[in-house]
Amino acid sequence: GGGELYGEVLILMNAIFNYVILSFANSICFLQQSKGRLLISAFLAGICIVIFGHHFLILIIVFILMITVAFGWQIRNWWKGALMCFVAALFAGGLFTAFEPLWINTSVFTLLLVSGIVATAGLFLLKNRLLVARGDTLQQSLMQLCELQLGEITVTLKCFIDTGNTTVEPLSGKPVHFVCYKAIEHSLPENFKMALFQWNVNEPYDLEMFPEYFRKKVAVIPITTVQEKKTYSLAFRYDKWLLKEEEARPISPGFFIITIQNTPFPQEADAILHFTALYHI
Repeated sequence: GGGELYGEVLILMNAIFNYVILSFANSICFLQQSKGRLLISAFLAGICIVIFGHHFLILIIVFILMITVAFGWQIRNWWKGALMCFVAALFAGGLFTAFEPLWINTSVFTLLLVSGIVATAGLFLLKNRLLVARGDTLQQSLMQLCELQLGEITVTLKCFIDTGNTTVEPLSGKPVHFVCYKAIEHSLPENFKMALFQWNVNEPYDLEMFPEYFRKKVAVIPITTVQEKKTYSLAFRYDKWLLKEEEARPISPGFFIITIQNTPFPQEADAILHFTALYHI
């Protein structure tokens, strides 16, 4: 009886510890696995450890099994989950060691309860810190130095990736970015600038004023303004748009609209990128 109970308590302790760690990795790495799946994985690992013992090789095999059951076979998710579980285990293990002297004369039930609370609370605090730090770095990485190329025109712009910008060119479905006229003005040829101001929004499809090269690159996009009025904008198909932070990386092919109004962009940016640019940072 006593031995069986002790075995059950050990399985439960192991499973709680495993579940807390898996749950931590799941939320920090945005792996989106269900609680049920994590629980099954945690209990399986707990049972294996109690049955087969704490030998180093067995621990490795059980760890691989636990990560695979929890996060699946896809190599990227597997590595992310495994690495974060390892970090979490070291962190929670350190907390246990620190509190160990307090538990020498406690009952098994108290030990079980306290260890669960310490692991959960410690990892919860660590998770919040990591998510706050990630929010800060994301805010920084939303600002990107870019190079825009259209024919002979090459211009460097300070760009802001706007997660709310979902504008697409209706025929191709390609993303549309917005560039402030003031930021690009010095790089535009005179005939192009004149054409921009000659173009009449009431006759949007008359593009004769543009030099032939740019006429091939332009699309007329219907846009609904904030006041629910329907209007048109000119969108130009760029040749290349590079993110220049560490190494130059191109973003997906698409279009950009030159905004003539002087409304400042968020973060004092020269351009507002489509939300899909996030996939390239």
